[in-house]
Amino acid sequence: MIILYGDPASVFVRKPRILLQEKKIKFVVDPIDIYQYVNDEFKQASPLNKIPAMRDGHFTLADSSAICAYIDKKYPDPTFYPADPEGYGKVLWYEEYADTILFQAIAPLYYQTILVPLYHHHVPDQIAIDTALNEKFPIVAAYLESQVIEKNFIVGDQLTIADVAIVSMMLNMHLSGFPVNQKIWPNLYKYLNNHFKRESFYSCRRDVEEKILSIHRISDQHNS
Repeated sequence: MIILYGDPASVFVRKPRILLQEKKIKFVVDPIDIYQYVNDEFKQASPLNKIPAMRDGHFTLADSSAICAYIDKKYPDPTFYPADPEGYGKVLWYEEYADTILFQAIAPLYYQTILVPLYHHHVPDQIAIDTALNEKFPIVAAYLESQVIEKNFIVGDQLTIADVAIVSMMLNMHLSGFPVNQKIWPNLYKYLNNHFKRESFYSCRRDVEEKILSIHRISDQHNS
């Protein structure tokens, strides 16, 4: 059975988890949390000590993109990478865009609202939040809006790694209290909300909600 190492609320752990769920492959999650919990098996699988990592029998691998590619190659039904060169190139582009540009634009929102109070016990940096919302996110939102006009999937007519990567990122932003503005970006709003309802994404939603509840419990304990 595949072991997926990493905090289930992580956007990068979420990518291979969604593939495994969509492909109906049995797996377990070892909830490695680099702030609080690591073990030797994880360290062996992840040379850079980053999540996610994976163990499939004797084989280990790190990095979400590498793990997703491995899963799809070993378990190709259904595939998340188009067979035609143009489609294949496009999904790799969107995955990279999500993992870098989109992540950098919206990471402060989740980091400040979830991780800072939960692990560092500090008040969120409102300037960092405002900068992400008003300066960084609008640029990527405008681009994604133009890419999903009247589309259910960003490439082709089925769920691909491109959708998994983009929606995984946006789910954390949404649950952190910063949903996409429907009036400004109507196509992106519709695209995301359609995927948020998908069972594989919806199950991941509970992980982030549990993190949020953890923050509320800690806050209540500090204030009592």
